[in-house]
Amino acid sequence: MESNANRRCRRLANIGAAVLVASFGVLSAVHAQDAASAAWRVECTGDGKVLECRALQQVVNRDDKHLLAQLTVRLPPDSKTPVMMLQLPLGLNLSEPVQFKVDNGTVEKQQVQTCTTTGCFVGMQLNDKFLASMRSGAVLKIALQDSNKQPIALDVPLLGFSLALDRAK
Repeated sequence: MESNANRRCRRLANIGAAVLVASFGVLSAVHAQDAASAAWRVECTGDGKVLECRALQQVVNRDDKHLLAQLTVRLPPDSKTPVMMLQLPLGLNLSEPVQFKVDNGTVEKQQVQTCTTTGCFVGMQLNDKFLASMRSGAVLKIALQDSNKQPIALDVPLLGFSLALDRAK
């Protein structure tokens, strides 16, 4: 007779496999993203004493409404340099860096830092040059690969980015 621990492990493995398969479906559908998505917005959270705000943009597949990417940019309290965090679905090629560029500018490469059950995360400090290009640019282009090494391209509109970041400070 199978032990409870073995059944739980098998159940968790099945859930993990289902999440991975679902992620492949989301990533392969990335070409169907809605290019006319909303402008960047400000989101704030607080503990009643301190309010922490960030500029936020989400890229959603227009066909099935799955979240393809979520970007947040915030100014940490102990720094003058903004930090961007990109959340992506599971099912990525982790050996290749994620590439960022604004319009036709220079490419910035960043490795995926970690993956959890909610997705994979890439964080980067926004140097003055890259931040200026995001403030004046039209599209943040993100290039990555799925676990089968197939290219994925995300175009994130920068409409309202500058205003949202200024309000989030």
